[in-house]
Amino acid sequence: MSSLPSKILNWGFRRYVRRFVRKNFNAVRVIGQEQLQNLPEGPIVCFINHPGWWDPMTGVLMTDLLFSTRRFAAPMDAEALRSYPVLERLGFFSVERDSASGAKEFLRTSRELLKNPQTILWLTPAGKFHDVRQPASFMNGLSHLVDSKFHGIALPMAIEYTFWNERSPELLVYFGSPVNCAALSPDRDARTLELEKALWTTQEALAERAIARDPASFTTLAMGRAGVGGFYDFWRRIVAGLRGREFQDRHSGEPLVSAKAVNGELI
Repeated sequence: MSSLPSKILNWGFRRYVRRFVRKNFNAVRVIGQEQLQNLPEGPIVCFINHPGWWDPMTGVLMTDLLFSTRRFAAPMDAEALRSYPVLERLGFFSVERDSASGAKEFLRTSRELLKNPQTILWLTPAGKFHDVRQPASFMNGLSHLVDSKFHGIALPMAIEYTFWNERSPELLVYFGSPVNCAALSPDRDARTLELEKALWTTQEALAERAIARDPASFTTLAMGRAGVGGFYDFWRRIVAGLRGREFQDRHSGEPLVSAKAVNGELI
């Protein structure tokens, strides 16, 4: 059981991530979250594409909003984690890149964590940044963890950070169909290809929705800052008041009330 200081630290970090995301994005929008309600019991390996620096925070945010009873876990480059040791208490664990011993330690730690049925392990199996519209070859870690004997859920999730109508970008997430682990190939290389296809299918679906630029096709979990700011918005607010109109900071006219509450609150 987590200690009280660890619980306070985790609560504070989740709050920090919410504020940081709200400050830097116009909105957080999700597709496919309804199928998360019917996931079977057991640990989850959520494997995602790797479009940018924000991905770890996106994993923390999704865990907080949509998997609130789960225990967050994610690998992190050992050198980076040494610079921020507090992150180990938040669920990150170190991985030595480009070494056989590092790969073995990653598998050992991941398997130990996945013994807990409440764990959600976030992985970027490609191991490098790539665009949502690009398929990427996976490293072997995921196919070692997930096979026909894995008693848990393998869940593909695609992410995109894109600009629509506002000065801040959208954070878009698409949950794909859970992988039927019992049907996965016993051959590791074939299994890797099956998992790659599951994520690529999810990426394609998200890319199509991102190009359409329709907020109504997503569930909006949070609305962040909008408008141009500074004197320009100050003047727009005065003009709106003189004309007897409500000031609208968003160019799209999308109101804050369009954001849907998750676990009874908005971020």
